[in-house]
Amino acid sequence: MATDTSDQSQHAPATPKAKLPAWVKLAKNAPKGIDCRNWEQWKSYLATRKNVATLQSLVSGKKTSPLAWALFADDVIDTQTIPLLESLGEVASGRAKPTKKLATKLEQWLGCLDRRIAERNLVLELLACAHALPTLAPVLSADLWWQLLDKLMSHAIDAASTNFSKKIFEQGLAGELPLTLAYLFPELQACLDLGSPAVEVLDEGMQSLTDGEGLLKVDQLLHLRALLACWTRSQAMIQATDGWQLSADAYTQYQWMVRHLLRLTRADGTQTLSSGLSGVYNKHLYQTALAQGKDEEDDVIAHLTLPNSKGKASEWQLPYPSYESAWSQFAFLRTDWQRTSPRFAVRHDLEPLIVELESREDMILSGAWDTKITVDGVELSPTSTWEQVGWLADDDGDYLEMEQEWTSGVRLQRLFFMAREDDFLWAMDTVLLNDRAQKIEYQSQPPLTPQTKIDLAGETNEAFLQLPKSKATLLPVGINEWRSDSVLGKFTLVDDKLTLRQTGTGQALVAPLFFDLAKKGQGKPLTWRQLTVAEKLVIQPRDRAVAYRVQTATGHWVFYRSLTEKASRTFLGVNLISEAVVARLDENGDIEKLLEVQSS
Repeated sequence: MATDTSDQSQHAPATPKAKLPAWVKLAKNAPKGIDCRNWEQWKSYLATRKNVATLQSLVSGKKTSPLAWALFADDVIDTQTIPLLESLGEVASGRAKPTKKLATKLEQWLGCLDRRIAERNLVLELLACAHALPTLAPVLSADLWWQLLDKLMSHAIDAASTNFSKKIFEQGLAGELPLTLAYLFPELQACLDLGSPAVEVLDEGMQSLTDGEGLLKVDQLLHLRALLACWTRSQAMIQATDGWQLSADAYTQYQWMVRHLLRLTRADGTQTLSSGLSGVYNKHLYQTALAQGKDEEDDVIAHLTLPNSKGKASEWQLPYPSYESAWSQFAFLRTDWQRTSPRFAVRHDLEPLIVELESREDMILSGAWDTKITVDGVELSPTSTWEQVGWLADDDGDYLEMEQEWTSGVRLQRLFFMAREDDFLWAMDTVLLNDRAQKIEYQSQPPLTPQTKIDLAGETNEAFLQLPKSKATLLPVGINEWRSDSVLGKFTLVDDKLTLRQTGTGQALVAPLFFDLAKKGQGKPLTWRQLTVAEKLVIQPRDRAVAYRVQTATGHWVFYRSLTEKASRTFLGVNLISEAVVARLDENGDIEKLLEVQSS
């Protein structure tokens, strides 16, 4: 009698062949002897292969999923997203063994995918599933395992041919997802073929989605951390794979974005101009991004600015922490890189202006800065968004100036100056008219945060701001110091909002606010005055030039603004032909200019 000597004898039942998607075919460089159609052999191969390192082994943090570093901002975030990312992450990393319960959950998840296609964070679940697939094989049936991989492939292939209205979401679906499949399953030709096109999508995105120095459009900033997390995970896989590489230009944009990640980190670790889960701090994202960025300056900055950092003033000649991008429609003024330093963010793509002022771990301003202008009884309205017309960052401070068109040909100019050493923010609005007016009425409501307790002085116009960890003082320098003299305007609470109201005549009105952010001297005596400005020995009206003096417990400053064509004028014995000046006044009455804007 003949004897069956094959591997499949009559005493060992035949291993059923799995029903595979039509695209499944082994790559030419796949290891010899594997058969993906033999489920038992394929499971065994996935469990023992050494050529593919887990994502967790390539990044910082061994106890949390890299897919949970940051979420895209979305109106709705599914309640299962974060738990699923963590449970699949534990399996993918080897920290936990897969269970039948998880297999059942994934089967249910697979059945619901098509109904959730519009969710921005679904891509993270797809990625988490992909990374876990090799280790899920022991608890999944062959059919379910291949169905899951087929669904991931379908999403990746469809994304490659989709014209995304918001290109930022292309990076995950048409970039990181196919790259992940190529990285995890190089034995399968269809997966492997996804790799190079995915690198191209990521490369192009790093260049086209940023301003040339790594910053997104301001309306996409709320996705900065999620996008950088996508690029960081992708870069880790690219670095671990022969034959893949970002272009030098794309990698430079990546490095710049890492710098912005640090720059736009609040004292508590959350992201500037953000709220909710998209702005949550994750130290492992930062650590991995810093490692992938390979910039020594960023390492020093991180030591100074991140939560729980203990860095002190660095001996390094670090770049200024401030930044401005007309393309992004965003500006960021900041005194230094220390974690608690004053910083002021301005988003000028919308009307009204969106701002955020933080100092010493407290948020002072956050939201829309409402402004109202009325000329001779007619209320005006903006006819354009804001345009940046001036920017300078130097050793003395950061200067930003913007302009906006209003009805009746009126222009509103807004100047901000944050002093680098003196710890104040100067915010000056200038209303410019084409023709003289009998009465110009101006109202401004800076967006103080709900946590800010406002204490108005009894006899004078200053506002003392009490915050959870600090104090600040706000001075309406364009009106008289004493409340009893309201001829120039009032500084009061209107519907629980701190409101500056100023009036004037002629062709211009200037309405400045001085934010004293100094740690020392809060609550101590201070004063301010409107100064006399002369031109050829003739005192100038307030619609031609203005000057102010402010004195607090920590310093003495003067401010000047010309409202006409270039002219030589004098105040406090100082002769100027400038358009705007911010200066420190010393004990001898001499001025040291911190900012000088030349007349055009």
